[in-house]
Amino acid sequence: MKGWRLGCAALAAWWLVGCMGGPDEQADSFAEQAELESESVEQESVEAQWKNAEEKVYSENFGKGAGPEWSHRTVSRTPKGERKFLGPFSEQEVTLNLAGLPDHDEVEVQLELFVLKSWDGNDTTKGPDRWVASVDDGPVLLDATFSNDDAPFDARYSQSYPKPYLQGSHPGLTGASMKGKLGYRDESGYGSKGDAIYPLSFTFGHTGDRLTLRFADPPRGEANEQWGLDSVKVKVRKKKGGDLLVSNNVNSSVLRYDGKTGDFVGVFIPPGAGGLNNPQELVYGPDGNLYIASFASREVLRFNGKTGAFIDIFVPVGSGGLGFPGGLIFGPDGNLYVADSFGGTNSVLRYDGTTGAFIDVFASGGGLLVPQKMAFDKKGNLFVVSIIGNNVVRYDENGAPFPAAGQPGAIFIPDIDAVTIAIRKDHKLYVGTTAGDDVLRFNAKTGAFIDVFVESGSGGLTDFVDMEFGPDGNLYIPDFLPATVLRFSGKTGNFIDVFVPAGSGGGANAATLTFMPSKRHKPHGREAN
Repeated sequence: MKGWRLGCAALAAWWLVGCMGGPDEQADSFAEQAELESESVEQESVEAQWKNAEEKVYSENFGKGAGPEWSHRTVSRTPKGERKFLGPFSEQEVTLNLAGLPDHDEVEVQLELFVLKSWDGNDTTKGPDRWVASVDDGPVLLDATFSNDDAPFDARYSQSYPKPYLQGSHPGLTGASMKGKLGYRDESGYGSKGDAIYPLSFTFGHTGDRLTLRFADPPRGEANEQWGLDSVKVKVRKKKGGDLLVSNNVNSSVLRYDGKTGDFVGVFIPPGAGGLNNPQELVYGPDGNLYIASFASREVLRFNGKTGAFIDIFVPVGSGGLGFPGGLIFGPDGNLYVADSFGGTNSVLRYDGTTGAFIDVFASGGGLLVPQKMAFDKKGNLFVVSIIGNNVVRYDENGAPFPAAGQPGAIFIPDIDAVTIAIRKDHKLYVGTTAGDDVLRFNAKTGAFIDVFVESGSGGLTDFVDMEFGPDGNLYIPDFLPATVLRFSGKTGNFIDVFVPAGSGGGANAATLTFMPSKRHKPHGREAN
């Protein structure tokens, strides 16, 4: 086993931690099919309702009270103007629970925050006076201090807003649209307004038919401050796809990140859903759903490609002699190909792409020892990473060995510590290796070496077993132990940035990834025509 490194990622992939994912993008036709699907939503009564099919809106100004979607339904009138609002609250958490949301990828929340009485901002004796908005299984929208101090600037009573807590020191009332207009008395004793209104707006990625928003003012030194909400609006919209999914091998979940910014969107598949245990390959199928090789449970599971909800066990334990599934890919024939990596047939098994029924052993032998990642070229030839064989093998469209010129059996690239591969329309085969933690480039027709595409350790790369070219054409690599996703130029291989930072969204041991369907996203692992 030349250069076989029994490091954390490699050894983990072999057995229980499972770091082997693979080629996993989605064709244009898949994306178009997914975009054609839609969900209906029942119209709500009172003032909170969905407005239209393109942009759904929840709207509440509390003129007729608060509905059961609110955990606290206290509605008050302001001393001046008798304006109705939800509140007041002090050292309390208030939740807004929405159900029956239509299919969407993004949420926009707009509201007015009433900051009432003696808010002291960053002051650590009386405060800090913080207000926090967050999303269940999603991001913290705002965690900032507010101050009603209206005297000459005093750093003791500064506020962090519009920046997060501990990151800003601004004069009190910075960003307020109204100051002292609601009729509340100044109780500070040092020259403040008794109230202020802040218009806030948050946009974040989200899927699923339920949304829980949390609003709270954490406990502090003195609790003579109050707050309230008014003009709450929630809009949902459907994006064109392209968000990034990353497996979390510590708790067997899948996390979702914004495909443009890398920001954490939410938990796409909860830990252990459907029996998921040690997720390997993530791949979208022709039906628009997500298929995952569940290594430790020895199954291929199917999940809703838009919501992450578990659908069924697509390939059950032992089907066709399956030992432990590693790589997955849908072929040109629409069927599912599974790399039977350990403890089974040591081959590539083929299953009906609609029913999951076993069809045949598609490819075996010819130098194949522990298959993992796979890729198809436009002629239907299948490339497979042979982990213990230390090579990349090739089979023709019928599963017959198809070696490079001068090579025996099915060997296409010999003597290489390959862990993952990708093939692009430039007729080049990209091979990630364990020996150098680099990406090498080869001619996908002849197997001839071209160059080192991503240099060893570039961008801090230390330990990876998967990679994918994203919708923007750049190369994304999950670095296993730091649990980061690094981005490299698709043209030069140069490091661009840390697209997903370590620990974002609770991610750990990032092993495999895929992008959700997008019109611009060509299928990773299959050469475009």
